[in-house]
Amino acid sequence: MQPSTVLLLDRSRLRRLVSPPAAAVRPAVVPPDAEQLDPNQGRRAERSQPVKEAGEASGDASAWDGIWQNRQETPDPTDAPPAGGDDRHTPGRGDRPDPGLAGAAVTDLLRRAEEIAADVQGIPPDTEAAMAEIVALARAIDLAEAALAARARVAEAGKGHHLFGRRSIGAWLARATGSRAARANERLTLARQLPRLPQVAARLTDGSLTFGYATTIASATRHLDDAETGLAEPILLTLADAPAATVEDVARAGQTIIETIDPDGRLARAAAKTERQHLTIADTLDGMGRITGLLDPELTMRLKTWLEPLAVPTDSTDTRSHARRMADALAIRLSGGGRRTVLHVQVTEQTLTGESDAPAHLEDGTAIPAADARRMAYTAELRRVLRDARGIVTDFGRSRRLASADQREAIIARYRSCCREGCDVPAYLAEIDHIEPWYPSGRTDLGNLAPLCAPDNKWKSRHPDKVEVIDQPDGTVTMRFHRYPKHRPRAWARRQ
Repeated sequence: MQPSTVLLLDRSRLRRLVSPPAAAVRPAVVPPDAEQLDPNQGRRAERSQPVKEAGEASGDASAWDGIWQNRQETPDPTDAPPAGGDDRHTPGRGDRPDPGLAGAAVTDLLRRAEEIAADVQGIPPDTEAAMAEIVALARAIDLAEAALAARARVAEAGKGHHLFGRRSIGAWLARATGSRAARANERLTLARQLPRLPQVAARLTDGSLTFGYATTIASATRHLDDAETGLAEPILLTLADAPAATVEDVARAGQTIIETIDPDGRLARAAAKTERQHLTIADTLDGMGRITGLLDPELTMRLKTWLEPLAVPTDSTDTRSHARRMADALAIRLSGGGRRTVLHVQVTEQTLTGESDAPAHLEDGTAIPAADARRMAYTAELRRVLRDARGIVTDFGRSRRLASADQREAIIARYRSCCREGCDVPAYLAEIDHIEPWYPSGRTDLGNLAPLCAPDNKWKSRHPDKVEVIDQPDGTVTMRFHRYPKHRPRAWARRQ
């Protein structure tokens, strides 16, 4: 999500608001069979109701209602619902259905919640009493989330998002409730998984399990089949009941269960995480930049170990927040200051030599696939660590398998960019990769080295059967990645 984009859209909507409209702007009413229409239909429906959406963001509902009443003096025949459609959607209400359709119990709950929120005098002055009410209110919110999940299943089954021109029930839920997309997806995941988690559903409904633990268990089991889910549910619930356990502990336990049930899928899951990673730098209206993104475990640990040594408080008078210190650390790193970063990966000799596919572990305990550990070893300093039966280090050695400084300079002189076909990352920013893998027989010779940027090097190590090596007349090589099913086998065997 790019907050700056939202602000720019709101400003344009405000400009349209203050200028005299030629005709009232109407939100589209999409028929239930909208799946057969153009995929962009939902986006057109979004753009057809700009003023109301901006008003909802401001929170001044009464002002917006008056504006819309003035703008709707001329009847518009497009307000009529299509034949066979649902006529309950009121034009001009954005993504929110008619509140009158809500049941009496929900309406009473909302009214009571409004009274509690407005009752400033009812806030207890005693600290412990205030904390007790915080826990009680949080429990009420959890129970409301359980009720919301049950209704979300009905809305999704009936494809209710088509009534408002949204592409999915998650997009509608985020917009109608004013929540982040991640929050809406979390709610939908819980709604979809609760029928497969009867114990979680029962305990969430009676208030003995919090919403946080319920969503964590739902997320951990969403990729398991029904039989595996039945085995995992009591294990995760038992951990959730442990006094010292946290939501993060339950999430890690869920990941461990997946790794245990499907060890062969470890590399595929790691690749899927890498495919999901993204980074956005958006300009804000005051000239600053907002960074948002999602990184896979390896890149996350690299970034943390790069920044966190410089993000510690300088002394007892350092009042900067951790987020501010991380930003300052980034500034120091980009200016060329700071020490070289070391990323520790624990891996067995059997995994490193290909005799075993047991996972390696980052320094925070995160497991990574054996193939990734071997790829990282190609461009890393290796240190032999011997431990006794109690896990105590008894020997700490080191050996190198990196390209020498002279070899790197020679490679940069021969290549202008990453050797993957179509990649324009400069060679001086790329990693020096073994064309034929170092294990089992690749040599660290100039003829077997080529520059590959970090993302391409990772993809090559994970998909060796989808890489074609093409010799060029000038002695360099070009690597062609066949990312789709129609591909040719690796070509270095034919180069010898």
